[in-house]
Amino acid sequence: MSDLAARTWRAVRRGPPGLRQARDYQRRWFREDLLSSLTIGAMLIPQGLAYAQLVGVRPAAGLYAGVVGMVAYALFGPSRHLIIGPEAGAAILSAAALAPMAAGADAARYASLAALLALLVGGLSLLGGLLKLGALADFLSKPILIGYINGAALIIIGSQLARLFGLERHADTFTGQVHEVATHLRQTHIPTLLLGLGVITLLVLLRRLLPKAPGPLILVVLTTAAGALFQLEHGGIKVVGPLAAEPPTPSLPSLRFDDVRALLPAAFSLALVNYASSVLTGRLYADRFRYRLDSNQEFLGQAAANLANAFSQGFPVTGSDSRTAVNVSMGGRTQLVGVLASGVVLVFALFLTPLLRDLPMVTLGAIVFVAAVYLLQVQAIIDLWRVRRVEAVLACVTMVGVLVLGILQGILVAVALALADLIRRAARPHDAVLGQREGMPGYHDIERAENTETVPGLVIYRFDAPLFFANARHLREQARSLISSAEAPVRWFIIDTSAVFDMDVTAAEGLEKLRREFEDEGVVLGIAEPRAPLRVLLRRTGLLERLGPQNVHATVGAAVHHFLKDAGARHPRAGEPPAPPPVH
Repeated sequence: MSDLAARTWRAVRRGPPGLRQARDYQRRWFREDLLSSLTIGAMLIPQGLAYAQLVGVRPAAGLYAGVVGMVAYALFGPSRHLIIGPEAGAAILSAAALAPMAAGADAARYASLAALLALLVGGLSLLGGLLKLGALADFLSKPILIGYINGAALIIIGSQLARLFGLERHADTFTGQVHEVATHLRQTHIPTLLLGLGVITLLVLLRRLLPKAPGPLILVVLTTAAGALFQLEHGGIKVVGPLAAEPPTPSLPSLRFDDVRALLPAAFSLALVNYASSVLTGRLYADRFRYRLDSNQEFLGQAAANLANAFSQGFPVTGSDSRTAVNVSMGGRTQLVGVLASGVVLVFALFLTPLLRDLPMVTLGAIVFVAAVYLLQVQAIIDLWRVRRVEAVLACVTMVGVLVLGILQGILVAVALALADLIRRAARPHDAVLGQREGMPGYHDIERAENTETVPGLVIYRFDAPLFFANARHLREQARSLISSAEAPVRWFIIDTSAVFDMDVTAAEGLEKLRREFEDEGVVLGIAEPRAPLRVLLRRTGLLERLGPQNVHATVGAAVHHFLKDAGARHPRAGEPPAPPPVH
């Protein structure tokens, strides 16, 4: 605990990363940062409204969540380019967590629950940063993230189908939402559907033809003007209506034990997934622009953004891939972009929200729909299939698990399957019998290198994995098989352990059993090229003494030399230098 306190104190003395970046700020960067901030602010306004609606809180909460999140991350986040705020994945996770608790809850109670969820996400992220748990993200491999993204994108698409068809949504699951729309197609409100399809088409065209243009903002302006001019509300198209745009009053969310217990699993999922997706995006641009991204500090940046939202009646936020990509394409250099963009959104939220009264709700649904479609990574799964099919299957299993079981459960199932696959591969690792090839130094796999010869009476067996309980029996079985199938009687059996960096007690007992079996048959068991950790374990388990130090060799070449010397035979390589002494 004292070590944790010491690390915390050192971090406080250094100051937040945002202030350290500000000290090195160059005036020539300001133009690019300003232009980028205007674009980011323009993007966030419609997206914030749409994602707040997806979570189930008042639309203006999405604007203030972006304002607070960007300022907090600018101070404490390590990435110079990552833009924090409302995002589709976090919104759908939040909505899924809050949905079971929404029955009978009024708007104030629901908003308090959303803020409590942000508080829990922020608290868990803070704990992760203080405990240096950045390595946790390594368990979310690329196939799992691809599957998660595809599953979350399909969930988002399903959540907006009813709105696009002008129907009421009652189902909470993806399959239920698709079935609900399919069975009520006759009740489709045609004007709403046509408007939604028109917005989707224009968003796609703008994205392709004018990728730097703020397409969502342009469509919000156009459809709002159309709503006011043609009185779309009277034609049955639902509009946003009056927005309660007053700024939130800073306060602590209601802390009920039952609420905390119910939301904690979802908060853990959000903290982990938000961190993983944000740190991967941050690393991408950190590598491109050649600066170091502190993965543990990313936890603290996420914590700051979510804790700030918890105290301002917001909801969980995270890094936005789309807004971050636009920030980079516009030439943004530092987190000043986030600070200036928050100012743009704040001015709009305080003074200009009445302009959105006639904004059709289907426009927000179409914006979320298009964003979700572009989240889909079908090509990534195809690429995985070409490289390694088991990882493509893992991505598909994650996607299906997220859709059927839920996001957290789907991810946990995928992690468990990935670990099971890792154990399977470690239990049956690659191995090889080694020999020498004329004109090539060293020892090579006899099945992969042509014209490779072994030494009669000697088997050199390479094992390419750590030795542990799951593969100890496999090693013994392979050794027995090689002895019985050898053309000439085997006198020495050497295990090349150059790839063995660890060994557990079960494996040590297995080696000792193999040594005794070989000893009864007149076969010498030896080890070549043991790494330092393995040498320590050989001593601790007593195997070094039982094998005999003379049978533990520094290199494979040394083992061959000692075998030939022991056999009284001439070494096949004339002029080879004397063998190094055995390892003690």
